[in-house]
Amino acid sequence: MKTRALPVTLATVAAAVAASTAGAAGDPLAAVADDAAQLRADATARNGVVLADANKLRADAQAALGGSRAAAAAAIKADLAKLRADRRAAHVRVAADRAALRADVVAARAAGVGGFDLRSILQPFRGQLAQGRAEVRAAVQAAHEAVRVLRASFRNG
Repeated sequence: MKTRALPVTLATVAAAVAASTAGAAGDPLAAVADDAAQLRADATARNGVVLADANKLRADAQAALGGSRAAAAAAIKADLAKLRADRRAAHVRVAADRAALRADVVAARAAGVGGFDLRSILQPFRGQLAQGRAEVRAAVQAAHEAVRVLRASFRNG
């Protein structure tokens, strides 16, 4: 599975870099802003999907407390597989967007765009991405903790 995903990822990143560098020829700062907006949209979509999957995993783990081990295992395995698959799929899109943004930032610097202009776009953007990652991380950790509690309940009883 990983051997097929790597060429697809590389092709996606190469296409994004080529498209972004072609668009950067006109207005490099606008290309950076467009790539930042695309990355923000894809990261927000990724966060929404992963948050929903993590919350479902946590809820199913909490609901399975006191039930049978086999039923809990089936529900948890399905939720965990969906969470992992969604995270991997979203990572490909976000990685391509980041590569395109990096390429446009390099092109903008080469075109002589000032650091202040780039910072005015990128600094608030970094904060928004960090906040989204922190929310996702907290939800995934809560889901894993709920699964740990569920597993411990089967060991103790």
